[in-house]
Amino acid sequence: MRRHGKIVTCAVALILTFAASLCTGCTAGSYSEEQHIQRVTERAEERFLGEGSEYTGLEVYPIYNGYDELNYMLIELEPQGFMYVLIRDDVTFEWISGVGMYLCSELEPVSWMPYRVHEGMREEVVDENGHTSIYTDRELFRDENGDVIIYHQSHFKVAGIENERRYLLSIVSVSHGSGSDALIPAVKRGDQYLNLVDGTLIDYEPGMQSATYAVEHLSFIPKYDFSL
Repeated sequence: MRRHGKIVTCAVALILTFAASLCTGCTAGSYSEEQHIQRVTERAEERFLGEGSEYTGLEVYPIYNGYDELNYMLIELEPQGFMYVLIRDDVTFEWISGVGMYLCSELEPVSWMPYRVHEGMREEVVDENGHTSIYTDRELFRDENGDVIIYHQSHFKVAGIENERRYLLSIVSVSHGSGSDALIPAVKRGDQYLNLVDGTLIDYEPGMQSATYAVEHLSFIPKYDFSL
């Protein structure tokens, strides 16, 4: 009986050792920017361009953080649609959790609304299904007819960004009286950044707090369903 137990223990140890060896060096830094683009492209095509898909094509772009480190990817779908992707650095236990190197911000492409921070303002938006969303301390941009502007393309595509380096700048948003992680889609303009949520030039330092910068709240949930 003891011998049988030892055999089982050894077998389990060998399996764990083998699995761990497969993941040795499995970090984001093991791949170049071009390799990350290719890997995300292959996964995105498999997920979004299957038979019967409403999408006709896609492009993938690298996105950098405030330290000029490659940290995200952007999937631009045709004719419209987009999704941000977080590049996770350590996926040693992917074989256990099923959560890989790339995490999507949403399960399906979503829209966004440009706005500027306006303390005390309250906006109500009714979607196509009749659901009402309430936004506080935001002044939503509207078109000439007074309708709220809603985009189904990324902040970068809407702004006409082509060959510039794309950024998602992390800040602590202290609006509404509490701190929460937030990201600003942006491009550089000299020593400043152009905030693509509201179109303003901003000063930025990594780790900063702000109650006045327009931001996007993107959640990269480490669950299998969000893994690309």
